[in-house]
Amino acid sequence: MAIETPHYEILDKDGHIEHRKYDGYITASVQVKADNYKSAGSRAFSVLADYIFGNNTKNSKIAMTAPVISQKPATSEKIAMTAPVITAKLDDQKYVISFTMPASYTLKDLPKPNNNNVIIKTMPSHEVIAIGFTGYTSEGDIEKKSNELREWATKKQINIASQQTVLRYDPPWKPGFLRKNEVCFSVV
Repeated sequence: MAIETPHYEILDKDGHIEHRKYDGYITASVQVKADNYKSAGSRAFSVLADYIFGNNTKNSKIAMTAPVISQKPATSEKIAMTAPVITAKLDDQKYVISFTMPASYTLKDLPKPNNNNVIIKTMPSHEVIAIGFTGYTSEGDIEKKSNELREWATKKQINIASQQTVLRYDPPWKPGFLRKNEVCFSVV
């Protein structure tokens, strides 16, 4: 049985890079402090897994979907002024890890989490640029793929968000060379 993923349409494709438009979907998220994407995912996984395995108001299991979404909240906030643009630095060790919920759920019928740290949110339809890679999600690989996407976006004159998102499609026990991962940026 295939694992459900959010539906999207490919708007443009250039080698391993895709410009996509996602339909809206629901996520269950938790914010954690960590030194890197790997440790953030490990810390958040048990909290989110606990929710989908039945620690919710209906004591019901929710099917696992993919990908697991990892994102650092924006590390800076730019406020447009005549001059200058002001940047405020936020905590670099915060990550938001999210599970996408099966498409069969709506906000009304999705069980509410018993753990107040799990936040349910609707992601509206949105566009991203994405690049895939195999292996583990090392900080070096993430930065390398992020730079490729930034260069591509510049070449295509696409405005993107400042912070990348990491998508992981496989369980932690799958060998690295078989793992499917992606780095993406929201199109703004």
